[in-house]
Amino acid sequence: MKTSKFLSMIVMVIPMIFLVSCELNDDENFPDPTYPDPIISVGGITELNLGVAQLINIPNLNVEGAVGITNITISESGNVLESQNFDGTSGIVNSSFSFQVPEAWFDTTRQVVFTARDTQNNTGQTTITVNISEIVPQYTIEDITLNGQAFKRITGIINFDETLDSSSLWIISGQVEVFQQTTLTIIEGTQIFAETEDTRLEVNQLGLVDWQGTATNPIVFNALANAPGQGAGNTDRGQWSGIGIEGAGGNDNSGIVRYIRLMYPGSNDDSIQFTNAGDQTVAEYIQVYRPGDNGIRVNDGMINLKYMVSTDPLAGEAGIRWSENWNGSGQFWVVNMLEGSEAIQGRAGSGFLSNITVTGSAFNNPSTNPNGRGFRIRNGGTAKIYNAVVTGVDTSIRFSNGSEQGVVNGESFFANSASFNNEANNGTGFHSTTDFFNPTDNDYIPTFNNSVTPFTIVDSYVGTDTTNSTSAGALDPFFDDVNYVGAVEVGNDWTLGWCVNIDGTPRN
Repeated sequence: MKTSKFLSMIVMVIPMIFLVSCELNDDENFPDPTYPDPIISVGGITELNLGVAQLINIPNLNVEGAVGITNITISESGNVLESQNFDGTSGIVNSSFSFQVPEAWFDTTRQVVFTARDTQNNTGQTTITVNISEIVPQYTIEDITLNGQAFKRITGIINFDETLDSSSLWIISGQVEVFQQTTLTIIEGTQIFAETEDTRLEVNQLGLVDWQGTATNPIVFNALANAPGQGAGNTDRGQWSGIGIEGAGGNDNSGIVRYIRLMYPGSNDDSIQFTNAGDQTVAEYIQVYRPGDNGIRVNDGMINLKYMVSTDPLAGEAGIRWSENWNGSGQFWVVNMLEGSEAIQGRAGSGFLSNITVTGSAFNNPSTNPNGRGFRIRNGGTAKIYNAVVTGVDTSIRFSNGSEQGVVNGESFFANSASFNNEANNGTGFHSTTDFFNPTDNDYIPTFNNSVTPFTIVDSYVGTDTTNSTSAGALDPFFDDVNYVGAVEVGNDWTLGWCVNIDGTPRN
């Protein structure tokens, strides 16, 4: 009886298996797949108003497709301006486009069409309207008098080459921008004052700067309350926003920034910020004094920074900070703190540093306990640090929020450096994530050649030691070839003349 039932079940199941098998192998029931058209993005730009010889500049030209992208074509009235080919292996393409407006386009409106094509010959399009006319000034310079003192006040978008010189006192009002392919020159000794706490100077992508002060005659940005004839002055933090300089990355050149000082900036924004600036940009001898936000910040790009000073950064903020995907080098940095700040913070990106001096709150005010951090590398960032000294802080160096792995795999380290008179770990200040670098810890790796022996630092700036240093020039071609720990050598004080001390008095 049981056998009969079992055979009956087999007889019933076999046709079902056959039917299912036929259906699974019946290709005619499955139509050829179809894919949506690629989606092309130009960074939200729909219209541009330009003049002859200016650039249609699209730094973020991105395509997403369901299958691989093979080509992007940019055209106008059927004429191909540029064609970019790809291997079709990826459905995501990140590119850029730059085109100089020809004279023949003057006084016309053009439709620039961006077309993306995938491996299935599907296409997606987007269009930018470009209006070409005579370039007219988008900014004003007016003569004004405040409390008997004459000024020149700038408002708007600087779209002609312009020069600010020391024969006048200057005021920037609102958000003043430097337009693409426009150079703003500032002569040594020029004083520029920000009108309100919202005032900011922004150099747009492809704008250029030529700001060249000197050691004895720096360019100084300050708040209007501290201008001649405007009263007793104001030493509060964050009296104005600051400066932003945006580049195009890679080997781009945004110009020269040399010997400038920013007094009391950082109202709700970074005091001076370099965004995607290329490695041909020169940035050196910059001081930020008593900022209300981060002092010196780098986002993305490959710019290198030399001779940076951040003085008395706000508690909880950073004296110098890099973010996003910055991949650059820095030498001769000084951060002197009075509060629980982070001297140098790296968020993502990769910093290669040498000859750094960090003096914390306990160093600059011996009656207080060590507070704040020397270095904090976080969010997956990496840092290679040589010839640095950290003193007077709570924690000299810490890796956190995903950056610990960089220490383990050798992408991050603190070497040939000194940490002393700090709070944590018996006065060394090394955090638990940096035991490998701590000469007083059982996990110390001697090849890092660090020291916990104090040496003298004068005025929070001057003082170096050669006991355990390494030659900087052998580490990176950007570095000057010096062989000492610290940033400012006795007899070679590069901070004199243009910097101020922690109390705001000139360093003479």
